[in-house]
Amino acid sequence: MEKCHCAQITFEKIVETAKQQGQDYREVVKACGAADTCTACTDYLVAYCEQHLQLVSAG
Repeated sequence: MEKCHCAQITFEKIVETAKQQGQDYREVVKACGAADTCTACTDYLVAYCEQHLQLVSAG
């Protein structure tokens, strides 16, 4: 799973927005409504964001 279908936003866009705005990805998720309707993507979303943001921090 690569996006929240309910909010129509990709996980990549959430990570990019968090980096650009200097926000925690959870703030971006809340603001755009991702993982809030059916919640099917929640585990995938969290794993994706944490993995990709950790790679940025480590690099």
